[in-house]
Amino acid sequence: MTLLSFPPGRWHGLWIWADPSTASPTPTERVTAAFCHRFTIDSVPVSVPARLAAVGRATWWINGVEVGRGPVRSHPQRSVWDDADVASLLVRGENSVACLVTLDGSATAWSMPLPSTTDLSRGAVACELHLSATHVISTDTTWRGSLLSGWSASPAAGFISRGWELIDTSSLPASWTTSATHTDQWPAARARRAMVFGSSGRPNPPSFPVGPVGPRPTSRPTPTDVVLLQRGDRWIADRVTVGTLVIDAEGLAGSSVRIQTSERLTPDGQPIETSYDPSLTITTDGTRRSTESVDIFGLSGATVFADPGVVVHAVTVRERVHPLTGTHSFSCSDPLLNQLYEVGRRTVSICSLDSYVDCPTREQRAWTGDSVVHQLIDLTTNDDWSLARWHPMLAASPRADGMLPMAVAGDIEANDVSIIPDWALHWVHSVWNLYRYIGDVDVIAPLMAVAEGVLRWFIPFLDDHGTPIDVPGWVIIDWSSVYSDGVSATLCGLWGRALIEFAEMATWLGDTGRAAWATETHARLRAGFERLWDPERSRYVDMLAPDGRFPAASQHGQAAAIVGGLVPQDRLDRLVEVITDERYLIHATFAAPDGPAEPGSETELGGAYLAKGHPAPWWNVDRDVVRAQPFFRYVVHDALVQAGRADLIATQLQDWQWLLDRCPTSFSETWYGGTISHGWSSTPTRDLIQYVTGLTPDTPGFTQALVQPNLGGLSFAKATAPTPYGGIHINITLDGVDVDSPIPVRLIWNGTETLLPATRSAARTDSP
Repeated sequence: MTLLSFPPGRWHGLWIWADPSTASPTPTERVTAAFCHRFTIDSVPVSVPARLAAVGRATWWINGVEVGRGPVRSHPQRSVWDDADVASLLVRGENSVACLVTLDGSATAWSMPLPSTTDLSRGAVACELHLSATHVISTDTTWRGSLLSGWSASPAAGFISRGWELIDTSSLPASWTTSATHTDQWPAARARRAMVFGSSGRPNPPSFPVGPVGPRPTSRPTPTDVVLLQRGDRWIADRVTVGTLVIDAEGLAGSSVRIQTSERLTPDGQPIETSYDPSLTITTDGTRRSTESVDIFGLSGATVFADPGVVVHAVTVRERVHPLTGTHSFSCSDPLLNQLYEVGRRTVSICSLDSYVDCPTREQRAWTGDSVVHQLIDLTTNDDWSLARWHPMLAASPRADGMLPMAVAGDIEANDVSIIPDWALHWVHSVWNLYRYIGDVDVIAPLMAVAEGVLRWFIPFLDDHGTPIDVPGWVIIDWSSVYSDGVSATLCGLWGRALIEFAEMATWLGDTGRAAWATETHARLRAGFERLWDPERSRYVDMLAPDGRFPAASQHGQAAAIVGGLVPQDRLDRLVEVITDERYLIHATFAAPDGPAEPGSETELGGAYLAKGHPAPWWNVDRDVVRAQPFFRYVVHDALVQAGRADLIATQLQDWQWLLDRCPTSFSETWYGGTISHGWSSTPTRDLIQYVTGLTPDTPGFTQALVQPNLGGLSFAKATAPTPYGGIHINITLDGVDVDSPIPVRLIWNGTETLLPATRSAARTDSP
């Protein structure tokens, strides 16, 4: 990512938009405008910082070369700008700067509209190129702009459906970013003023309510073209890929071609059409040209539906994902685990766009809780930690009551659809991860007030014993059959973990008052939680209803109790047995009310129960224990390690063979169905670094590492993993451990603890 300096205060560039007279008379769900400006320079400076702000999404070019796509998604009241050093794209003489801005008419999975009370809500863009302190090329009314007819999109077709995008190429010539032939005929752009109550209508950023408030917080993707293989009217990728669609086609003017994407393929490689796969329709202009979508599409294949005479020469996905930098790796004596490391890394990559998203295909939402797994994969496998930093900041968008939306910077937050209290607690854990890996006071301190708001949100729902009871909202836990009415064991455990971690961070910041409050609240919770212990079965029940204990139990409840610090030491061995005894573990999900949802059964996720409520158990609740789905297994594995059984992790990861059987290149949403590309299922990649090689931060900011290997049944394991000061190389055999590190390492091996000095000079490398 670039680190560019711009003067404080108002921008040189004005907010501009296209003349409304160029608009299509037909109202559309989406408005798209193109802008172009030409300028002449006598020489090219060594550095030319440039930035762009937009109400909506924008792509910008210098002399026909794409600078970037942005700004990254954010709440519209705290937007950021996109920036780059564009000196290498400029030439002596005439130059052009162009941008394409798309404004969705209503909230989408990735955007929220501005209040209609501001003039900017109808679209605005500002751009400036700083050639020197006194020479700035910036948006004003000398720029040309046009509202594009036929460029539109549907509103979301459903909660997990994306709908379609339309592009009419006749309204935008192929050479528009470089040629003046057509764009000089466009009307002059009009200045926009941020007219809101009490404001004089500032014509340039920063302005209410958008800002922008700062630079691009994440690294810019490096686009990579993935050319799909043609099979008749079907076009196939070798794995799920995500990016813009580039269609090379020709046809008579006014003809159309629709590209229907598919996440999944049949066993013989044919695209499977589902209700949630989006499409792109292009209207041709009579020439052969390549057209690139505005939207991001995730797919394994596509079906082309073309009017007579239309020829499609190529279908390409221009993959646009967060950069994966560094040469980090993992290998061991088990080929399956080696494959899991790579597949988990790939799954998170295709779910790393301008935020962490649940999946690249049907939704692309920035869920508040899912991202804790994505973040850990980046922190343990990627030198570029900018997205791992940014997503917790993006998600720090509390409601008036302190609770976080279940997904942010999109339709769910805009419409306040619901809350997931446990998702906010996973978010607190992601803040704690930043504290451990990055250890930056300027990052953590501003998030503490939000974290405290989340924790205190539970206080009005505490019973006389200090345990949350009948918490409102959607307590999802995961897609397994975990009962959570009354006092929920899992929710108590997650709240307990968050209180412990909050107290630790507050102590680190010197905030003894917050630390004491969290510690005292946790102590009361721990005492009250004892009521969920089932002495007859020696395990914790999932739920304590007003009329007594409900005997159903799950891996979730036991694991959350452990990580939440609610379990007496003498019970840990028994709870490990409850979690891992295969004789009693069952695949239960509310989506399958009459029997198990076995891996590979292709059961629906469970939308029906969300509307109807939880069905009664079909299993023997006195004996059986409900398995966790892939997402919550990160908590289960944390619990096993905390209970002193990290040696079990390598064996636990064998379950992910179920997901490889469904898709060998990315991990599925659940053991039994859902998308085949869900980042929250990628825990094995984290585990192989943190728990098999045993590499974690030993001090906040990773100034010292802890290496505590746990081979389990493996004969060797070796890895390279990132720290802010350079990579650590670890080689573990049954005979010993070799470590090459730029920072000191506390090594625990065979019961012996050794402090190893740094073996290489270190320089901090993480991106701010």
